Amino acid sequence: MAEKKKSLDPIALPALRGIMGDWIYYTCLMDIGELSKRVRYADEVHRNKLLSDMIQRRLNRGRATQIARYLENQPERFFNALVVATYGGQPNWHALDNVKSRTENGELKDLDDTTVASVGFLTLRGDEELFAIDGQHRLAGIKKAVQDGIAQDPYDEVSVIFVGHKVSKNGLERTRRLFTTLNKTARPVTKGEIIALDEDDVMAICVRRLIEQTDLFAGDRIAFVASNNMPTTNTTSLTTIANLYDILTILFTNAQSDLKKEKADLQRVRPNDETLDKYFKYAESYFVHLRKNFKALDEFFSAKNTESVIKKHRGSHGGHVLFRPIGLEIMTRVIARFTKDMSLAQAAKTAAELPHNLNEEPFQWLMWEPNKKIMLNGHKVTVREVLLYMVGKNSKKYSEATLLERYQRESGDDTAELPAKIR
Repeated sequence: MAEKKKSLDPIALPALRGIMGDWIYYTCLMDIGELSKRVRYADEVHRNKLLSDMIQRRLNRGRATQIARYLENQPERFFNALVVATYGGQPNWHALDNVKSRTENGELKDLDDTTVASVGFLTLRGDEELFAIDGQHRLAGIKKAVQDGIAQDPYDEVSVIFVGHKVSKNGLERTRRLFTTLNKTARPVTKGEIIALDEDDVMAICVRRLIEQTDLFAGDRIAFVASNNMPTTNTTSLTTIANLYDILTILFTNAQSDLKKEKADLQRVRPNDETLDKYFKYAESYFVHLRKNFKALDEFFSAKNTESVIKKHRGSHGGHVLFRPIGLEIMTRVIARFTKDMSLAQAAKTAAELPHNLNEEPFQWLMWEPNKKIMLNGHKVTVREVLLYMVGKNSKKYSEATLLERYQRESGDDTAELPAKIR
């Protein structure tokens, strides 16, 4: 057992008392300053790991920083409730059982005794041991924000659900079961939901605006599929909304511009409207540059009915690399790398000089299997670096010798040579 922490001052928390199954729990309001001081991680409470080995998942410190930034910068911030186990001390429940006798509000006069007894205060003496069993990353972010001196007066209040815990074999099993239940039943927000609904995520906002405010991806020009796998039955769309989201993520995080930021920052904190407009215009300009330099894309964006264009450039015959989600992703990464030395317009023009037919090197056997007529997804890095090598911009990590070895091994041809440089 770790050394006992120093006792804190007593505190009374407004709370609701509830029962679910055989758990009695208390849903309280606690400001993030108190939460940071009082609630700990399981590995801090049990240095011998008897408990932490069972219920503590590894905390991602980078994620804690992201959450701290969210607390500091997002006016519309909001958290789900944290679930906190408590043992030791004397947490006490104080019901407000006289609420009916003091109210003149007719809406409350018929409250039953059970409802009334569920409203009250939970008091903590300050010597309790409290540790998070759900919401540990949020706790880490709160602790970092408070430690960094977050400018809040008063502090944000968050919802905390307290459950009892006993340091015994049965108690450990019971707490472990609750931990796994909470984490198994929690369903993360899907990528499709983020794209459709998120009002903070810059990429999601720009995807929606490209679809709703431009002709580039209007109607059936984009597949409303929340993955990068284009359905084989689709004969009208250039790519999927999930792939479009990924393309914008690559642009905004890798291409050299005044807008370049870390992905986490772009996902969590909504910029002002003027900055959002800049991101949208940058995204739109990217596809305008592609259209200008790739004839096949100009055919697609110009067509009133895109089906004939799609069948020409995507199918069992292979087709154009930009008509495949993986190809659009790789080429965008190549163009983003080019922007280290040139403008986005020049980068797109340079990329247009590279091979673009799936039956050409370096795509054949690495991205396109001509015998089975299927796409391959396992060689993206090699394809990207070979394309960069062809214009003399491959990473130092991937020398010509290294690339040749990878190219031969992954293509299954130990006599293969790297494609000829175009510059």
